[in-house]
Amino acid sequence: MLLADHTHRPVLVNAVVRESDMLLAVFSAKQRRLYEAELLRARRESEQVVEIVRRSSDAIIRFSAEGLIESWNNGAQQIFGYRIEECRGRRFDCLFAPDVLADVSEGISNLRRGDEFMLDIMGLRASGEQVDISMSLTPHMEAPGTLVAFSAIIRDITARKRTEQALIQNEKLASVGRLASSIAHEINNPLEAVTNLLYILASSVTDPKQKELVDTAQEELARVSHIATHTLRFHKQSSRRTVVDLRALLESVLGLYRARLANAGVEAVVKCESGLTLRCYEGELRQILVNLISNAFDAMRSGGRLSVRVREVSAASIAGGRIHILVADTGTGMPPDILSRVFEPFFSTKGIGGTGLGLWIARDLVTKNDGTISIRTSTTSQRSGTACMLSFKNSGSENSSP
Repeated sequence: MLLADHTHRPVLVNAVVRESDMLLAVFSAKQRRLYEAELLRARRESEQVVEIVRRSSDAIIRFSAEGLIESWNNGAQQIFGYRIEECRGRRFDCLFAPDVLADVSEGISNLRRGDEFMLDIMGLRASGEQVDISMSLTPHMEAPGTLVAFSAIIRDITARKRTEQALIQNEKLASVGRLASSIAHEINNPLEAVTNLLYILASSVTDPKQKELVDTAQEELARVSHIATHTLRFHKQSSRRTVVDLRALLESVLGLYRARLANAGVEAVVKCESGLTLRCYEGELRQILVNLISNAFDAMRSGGRLSVRVREVSAASIAGGRIHILVADTGTGMPPDILSRVFEPFFSTKGIGGTGLGLWIARDLVTKNDGTISIRTSTTSQRSGTACMLSFKNSGSENSSP
């Protein structure tokens, strides 16, 4: 372009030809370079945003106004398990559990008024597995207030939910500790008085049968005292481990239930080799067995068979092998929804008579004694029952370290 001072300047000219004239838009080369630089910057920013969306671990999904999936990022594929080719054009229903679809539909209705919507709900993976998700819906509006599309940002909150459940359970544990301390303190004094009275009575009774009854009462009272001071404070270990004769221990525990088992028509079968030992905290192992046998008895009030088997299993990777203790009954068994919760504190199927702490305490004590516990159960009419397997490392000599 020739300027008024007869100098030349490079320019960019855009021309639009009309019937009677022509419109020219003239840009200096500097403006053009700025314009091109701005276009390049905007393109790069757009590409960065696209890459962020694509690589986000959160699901970022665009839906049409009718609720059909239009776009889908990697995070959505990770959470739901669908590829974009599998879900494009499908309704939003496929992403959510059936029982929450009404809540999602209500949220989408709110979007038509221009309102955003947030909700923690249950999503549905391609495999049919349910997953905890947090969802935020944002409307895309055009004048005059017409919903043309909406987007969803969805996050997998399974880990968060587990953390929340752990915090709730920890609070329950704290409650158990406070309750246990209170109970132990309140009942120890009357137990001491009854113990002293039985001691005086034992010294004055001469009839052998009466003396046997008094001795039994003292043994049972000692067990009550043990439960008050030890079982309710299960989280405090004994001072040291000892080598326990397993057959003698089983006979001692079953002796507490023998009369009740006989009255209920329950046959008790014990299989344990003589001389088989386990180095453990004896009081804690006794309490584990008491809890398992008590549960088995409760499941067989109309008769059945209680089997307790102990065997030593060789394991090349563990010096001394393992000790397996099986407590099995032919009771009613448990459905899957009950089995999945048996180790939760305060969960009980026994109504007001159950504390919901027995198996939870048992698992804790098994872990403290370097063991594992597993449960198998069946509710079929011909083969109903439950089997609890305890497995401990067998370090069974006196010289083993505690």
